[in-house]
Amino acid sequence: MPRKRTPTVAALLRLGLIGKDDWGTALQQALEVSCDLIGVDRANYWSLRDDPSAVVCELGYVPSTKLLERGFALLESSSPEYFEAIREAQVLAIRDARADPRSRTLGAYLELHGISAMLDVPVFSQGRLVGILCHEHVGGPRSWSSREEELALTMSHILTALLEQRARNQAEENERRALFLAQASNAIAQTLDLGEARLAAVRRAIPRLGEMASLVRYDGAHTECVATAHAQAEQEPLITEMCARYCQDMTRPGLTFQALRERQSLLAQVADADAMRKLQLPEGQIELLSRLRVRSTMSVLLTVRDAITGVLTFWSDSRNYDREDLQFAEAYAQQVSTVLENINLLARAQEALRARDEFLELAGHELRTPLTSLEFAVDLLRKKLVEPLLPAVRNAVDTIARQATRLSRLTELVVLAPLHEGSPPLRAEMLDLAALVREVARDQEASKAFICSELEIRADAPVMLRGDRTALEVVVSNLLGNAMKFGAGRPIEVRVEADPDTATLSVRDHGIGIPRNHLPSIFQRYERYVSPNSFGGLGLGLYIAARLVMAHGGKIRADSRPGEGSTFTVELPV
Repeated sequence: MPRKRTPTVAALLRLGLIGKDDWGTALQQALEVSCDLIGVDRANYWSLRDDPSAVVCELGYVPSTKLLERGFALLESSSPEYFEAIREAQVLAIRDARADPRSRTLGAYLELHGISAMLDVPVFSQGRLVGILCHEHVGGPRSWSSREEELALTMSHILTALLEQRARNQAEENERRALFLAQASNAIAQTLDLGEARLAAVRRAIPRLGEMASLVRYDGAHTECVATAHAQAEQEPLITEMCARYCQDMTRPGLTFQALRERQSLLAQVADADAMRKLQLPEGQIELLSRLRVRSTMSVLLTVRDAITGVLTFWSDSRNYDREDLQFAEAYAQQVSTVLENINLLARAQEALRARDEFLELAGHELRTPLTSLEFAVDLLRKKLVEPLLPAVRNAVDTIARQATRLSRLTELVVLAPLHEGSPPLRAEMLDLAALVREVARDQEASKAFICSELEIRADAPVMLRGDRTALEVVVSNLLGNAMKFGAGRPIEVRVEADPDTATLSVRDHGIGIPRNHLPSIFQRYERYVSPNSFGGLGLGLYIAARLVMAHGGKIRADSRPGEGSTFTVELPV
């Protein structure tokens, strides 16, 4: 006999009261109303799944016992006739389910629940089949009236509306979550202090992810609780005390350290005293959790390039976390990990720069003492030497004096550069570029640098400009050294020319040349187009030359072809 039905008016009133915001509650209410309207022993909603094609019971309701069911799966490959029928029918009314060819392959499921008749309707959303609403009769065969079929069809339309509302709610929630993650990341990134950023990370999570939060730092061997927060200021000392006492040692029990040891996210939907004792938490920590009225907790990992850097733990005193909460917490943790790592890298880079500047300052200070002594010794040597001097002796003394002065000025350039935001600090004076080039070339020749190359210089007419003598000596020296290194022992040609606005220096060799695809990057730091095993150096000479030329407001360029040599041209304003 069919179940006694609730009057239609009363059932329709219940339909009007179904909430649309909570899909799970709305679905349960719809199934209860469906059982009352049609008078069946069971009602289920099955979601369609792909790969493999199947339907899975999202929720089932048994009115006689108030029992809820969930999770049973039916594969299309086991019951192809039923799936074909439900796709083609508007309403699938089966009087005898065990005999009907459309449903008899469901025998195991029918036997399990004693089902003898079925009234099933497909559920569509946005024109696509997404599920099945099933009304099941237990006992003997049952014929379904046209009114019952119409009621079943109406209930499927109601589920369609609920599904579409759920999709809209989910889209809105996804937008809210994306906005929250973006705003939280920006807020955390506002501070460049790592400690403040960690504290901001836990505070920004409240109350969106829970009323309480903590962050435990992990360096691969040790842990440390570095930030805590509570939505209520008067409760914050409790969460701080708990983390100080029980969240510092990764060998301790608890969800935070279990997640760290197992390298996975963990969720305890129920976090009462009994559940916490099963996690082997000490009684003192359980007492603090009770005073905080914790209902649910979850822990997610902070990771950077597959390395774990910490654990975020959230507690709630007002809700029980679910799978979606855990996924959202994981997304938040990933955002936090990226921001904290960027701040950490910036802090390390700044510390490295400070260490570099301190070293340069120290090195410059220590170099000044021997350089001052060297310059003093050269002056004394000049005074003590008796004229007439041999030309070789005079040239040697003059060379020592020039190189000591140059080295002293180079030391200033290196030491003072950080104070000028990395730009070389120039000491401008009027100088003759042609004379400077001849002087540098003379020193190079005296050092036997060009023993394998003939140096041809055309720099006869004075070319006056304002510039830093030492910096321009470095430019010329680096270009000549580069030509000697890659010139294959062939002649090197140097030209110094000028027009009313520009002084031009060109250095040309006839050596191995540079491939065209390397020319755009030849002035970058550490850029090399040949093996360091064949040619020494760090790939810094041209980079330094380019920086010094640009500091003078000039330009430098290279023109080359493999096997035909290279020409480097410097243009400086006069």
